[in-house]
Amino acid sequence: MIDSTLVNNILNSATHTSIIVTDFYGKIIVFNKGASNLFGYTPEEARNKKLSDLTYNKEEKDACLFEEIVKRVKSEGWTDEKFIRQHKDGHVFPAISIITGLKDSSGEISGILEITQNMPNLFRLERELKNSKDFLENILESSIDAIVTTDVKGYITFVNRALKELIGQRGQQIIGKHISIYYKDGINQAREIMSRLRKFGRIRDYEFDMEIDGRIVHIRTSDTLLYDDYGEIVGTMGVFQDITDRKALSEKLFETQSELIQAVKMRALGDLVSGVVHEINNPLMASNTFLHLLEQEKWESPEQKKRFVLLKDCNARIERIVKKLKEFSRQSKFEFTSMNVNDAVMSVLAITRQQLLNHGIELKILLPEGLPLALGDINQIEQVLLNLIANAIDAMVESPDKVLIIETALGEKGQMVQIKVSDTGIGMTSEQIEQIFNPFFTTKDADEGTGLGLSISYRIIESHRGKIEVKSKQGKGTTFTIELPVYGTGTDKVRGKHNFGG
Repeated sequence: MIDSTLVNNILNSATHTSIIVTDFYGKIIVFNKGASNLFGYTPEEARNKKLSDLTYNKEEKDACLFEEIVKRVKSEGWTDEKFIRQHKDGHVFPAISIITGLKDSSGEISGILEITQNMPNLFRLERELKNSKDFLENILESSIDAIVTTDVKGYITFVNRALKELIGQRGQQIIGKHISIYYKDGINQAREIMSRLRKFGRIRDYEFDMEIDGRIVHIRTSDTLLYDDYGEIVGTMGVFQDITDRKALSEKLFETQSELIQAVKMRALGDLVSGVVHEINNPLMASNTFLHLLEQEKWESPEQKKRFVLLKDCNARIERIVKKLKEFSRQSKFEFTSMNVNDAVMSVLAITRQQLLNHGIELKILLPEGLPLALGDINQIEQVLLNLIANAIDAMVESPDKVLIIETALGEKGQMVQIKVSDTGIGMTSEQIEQIFNPFFTTKDADEGTGLGLSISYRIIESHRGKIEVKSKQGKGTTFTIELPVYGTGTDKVRGKHNFGG
């Protein structure tokens, strides 16, 4: 059995550590020198007094903190507490206490042992830590980019204000959910990102799609792995940028740039073709003159006659090509007036309707009433529509479902009138779409067309200060969209006869 004197010597030797024993009601039984140094009371002053009356401040006493400590010790055997303690002279200080139960000879907890140390820098460190935490959170919350962290399994642990606004939910609705539920490609996308992170440690400017309330949001993200003090991966952090508007603008700029390049190219080709036509015409006229003279000759050999006819057919084909080239390159004089695009469509259909029936093509027309008048030359617009319908018929020869849709509408900003011609034909590749308006480019056989119809149509619409665009997918069909300026929206000055060619 340990001598009580030895125990007292041990307790009193701990001059920098407070050791106090109380019963369950807080009455002090043991109060060592370390406790005297820490709280200012002598052992005699403290003995049989309530611990909370001597060393707790008013808030802890009112909150019955000692009683709560007793409950935890009885149920768990021990607890630790970090709270404000009070000195005899009234000043307060931060301290940390380890509190355990004292067992009697029967093994039952019969008292409380408290070991307490003064932590003079504890509050300062806590305050600095809190300030740093608040500063960091303020930076994250102020970021215009959405920031999210997850654990290693992909469950969300933190989101900033920008991400809440992006998703349209409050923080408590997001925390704890798996990040993949917001990805368009779900868990597969989450696995792809995690695979890249495990391989490279971080990824930059990676693009993917989120799906939020049925809408697709284009995201550019930079992600990194998060590690603990031992170098183990504990999660991920992602910085998301919503690039939906930027991507749409980029695509629009690309389309505008392509249109500009096409317009410049067509003008240059017009000048080139004009010179080529002139050079071809002279020898062609001479060739036709000699052919006319030879036609009067009597042919002794049928084989020679056959060759002559073939030569004459070749010249005729050259003449047709030259005629088309003239149409493409000439500076046409158009009669610009107010025109009803619906009238132009119906006029063209009166000519082509029987041809459509002969090819088994179903016709759908959507011509809303009340469209504003367009500014243009109705004869030239009808020529363009005839060409587009002829191309559509050729494209649907092998199609099982043959449908031609012609519709008119007012453009998005109300300054252009649209005519759309859509077919269910074979469609085109992206390479073919890029060249479709180029002279002599055609998807037809050599004896079925010269490849100048769409080039001429392009020049006509360009001269109207309008646009013609094409969208197509192989096996899905093609849609041509014509846009003409609305009559009276600052375009009246081009009324009458004007020279808009080349």
